Amino acid sequence: MVDIDIDTDTEPELGTATIVYETPGENDERVTVDNDRIAYFQDHWLFAYGTDEDGNDIVRRVPKERVHYIERSVEEIEETFESGLEKAKGKLEELRD
Repeated sequence: MVDIDIDTDTEPELGTATIVYETPGENDERVTVDNDRIAYFQDHWLFAYGTDEDGNDIVRRVPKERVHYIERSVEEIEETFESGLEKAKGKLEELRD
């Protein structure tokens, strides 16, 4: 497995995401980026993979079939669950009224 070190300016409340995926040469790569630098869109994982000589982001787009797993920081996941629970609670209260 190849570990790619991406320079992150992680804020503690933001956290990081690590994506492990298969490359065309059938090797696995592991890249860690800030949580706000990874997204899922049109059956692909997209993430900042570095910058070019002009300082522009280079984005890598990996088909979902090649991704083994995504790991995200616990703080981010806890916030997502808490947010989902709050929304569900609000909807239940609306239904009761």
